[in-house]
Amino acid sequence: MARLVRFLGLVWAALLLSAASAHGQTVIEKLVSPGALSQAHARFEGSCKSCHAAFDKSSQNKLCNDCHKPIGADIAAHRGFHGRNPSASNAECRTCHTEHKGRGVRIAEFAHNGFNHDQTEYPLRGAHLKVACASCHAPGARFRAAPVACVSCHTKNDVHKGSLGPNCASCHNEGSWKEVKFDHASTHFPLIGAHAKATCQSCHAGAQFANTPTSCNSCHAKDDAHKGTLGPQCGTCHSSIAWTPSHFDHGRTGFPLLGAHARADCSDCHANGRYHEARPTCISCHGKDDVHKGKYGSGCSECHGSRDWKVFQFDHGRTGWALTGAHAKLTCNACHASSPSPARVAPPATDCLTCHAKDDKHKGINGPKCESCHSTTSWKGSSFDHSKTRFPLVGAHGKVACAQCHVQPAQTVKLDVACVSCHKKDDKHEGQLGPNCGGCHNQAVWTKPVRFDHDLTSFPLVGKHASVACGDCHASKRFKDASLTCVSCHGKKDPHKGAYRNDCVQCHNPADWKDVRFDHAQTSFPLDGAHIGVACATCHKPGKSRVSATCGTCHQAQDVHTGAFGENCQQCHTTKSFKDVERRF
Repeated sequence: MARLVRFLGLVWAALLLSAASAHGQTVIEKLVSPGALSQAHARFEGSCKSCHAAFDKSSQNKLCNDCHKPIGADIAAHRGFHGRNPSASNAECRTCHTEHKGRGVRIAEFAHNGFNHDQTEYPLRGAHLKVACASCHAPGARFRAAPVACVSCHTKNDVHKGSLGPNCASCHNEGSWKEVKFDHASTHFPLIGAHAKATCQSCHAGAQFANTPTSCNSCHAKDDAHKGTLGPQCGTCHSSIAWTPSHFDHGRTGFPLLGAHARADCSDCHANGRYHEARPTCISCHGKDDVHKGKYGSGCSECHGSRDWKVFQFDHGRTGWALTGAHAKLTCNACHASSPSPARVAPPATDCLTCHAKDDKHKGINGPKCESCHSTTSWKGSSFDHSKTRFPLVGAHGKVACAQCHVQPAQTVKLDVACVSCHKKDDKHEGQLGPNCGGCHNQAVWTKPVRFDHDLTSFPLVGKHASVACGDCHASKRFKDASLTCVSCHGKKDPHKGAYRNDCVQCHNPADWKDVRFDHAQTSFPLDGAHIGVACATCHKPGKSRVSATCGTCHQAQDVHTGAFGENCQQCHTTKSFKDVERRF
């Protein structure tokens, strides 16, 4: 009986699952539906899968967003109410929008009073806070569809009739439409000085703000005493602070007014108000003051200043021959002797010997560049900066007299900078170590301290070699005569009497002669088994460097076969113990 009940139950379940209605809704779906859908979703009542995925509640929001794409886009972009409100963007849609409550239920209803508009793309500020929702949100229209442009609500308030565009916020604010504020600095005509006090209508008649002229004459033509002769750029002399008094920056013309020129009246140079026909050269005004009668040209400012014509000055450094030291105290005529030609036409020679030939105790053998050793401060105080040569003088070299090395004229005969050129007689190594004495000796004292880095040779000093005195290996100053072989120093300590071809480093090291180490694996007879603990002398008798590798050489006494099987004992015996027998054939 129980089997029959189970069978009928399975048949009934199969019929229910397969019995779909004409609208695609199964019998089970009709039975489990919690109630009728709202009017907005009524068309989906016959198709549960349009809003629900079987056994997958996590996909509910995705199905909602697939239909309500603008809302889904807001959530993804974190904009609008659904994208900005944490509860709306992270919660399930059904948390706020409950369905299956009947046709008359408004599933998108919310409390309008107290709604936080900051969570939308249009936060309410100023007077907007007092505006009723219906003023912007038309009945039946979606809230997100409300316009945000100023002109959408304030067209009737636009006295400019749209001539200034839709961006009313450039001048008006949310506090009061009539409170107007505009940053004129954002235009190409910022208001400064007296312009800042003028009313808008002074320039913008009839509230026409576009294409307003900005030239000075457009407003100040009646104030132009020059009648347009100086052009429309009144700002060159007049300022926005006040039309009078006028001013002009003469430095912008290339002829700044300095000294006595600053005290001159404009008409002294600009006769009859002709400002574009001034006389820019000195001679044009000072021809009567030129005692040189034009011999030095029209560039009077090279010697005369604008402060006082009679104050004579000249920057000799501009000629390439600056006057320093004792030269600065000389009169012009000392070098520029009376000549029918001016200095700029026939300049005097600038080499030292032209004036100081009589002071040259070298009689010209060091050439004409006396400034190499002498200065303009005093001829007798000679000096030379040897650091500018390829051989700077340091240490004891700094105390050596010039003539000790330069026995011939320095400019004529260049000296060899190698140490041996002067110190050959001091070379106890007889030239064996080359000419670079500076490798060991220094310029402070020739004999001590002497430093040498033995690591740079083919025999670096390590271990106990580092503490050995130089003389223990180097019998003479001819250091390269020293032998590099171990037996040259350790021959008397060699108990092997040269049996190992003097190659001591195979077993000994420079840290300790008695610390003997040898890797027998490098030979044809590596030590293993019982051989590892055997003393070297057991196999290697004094005077014998090479030992036979056959077993019988050492184990003849243990050979119970008395040689009957030859000397290759390893055929049966192992190195672990001679008594271990392991037949291998």
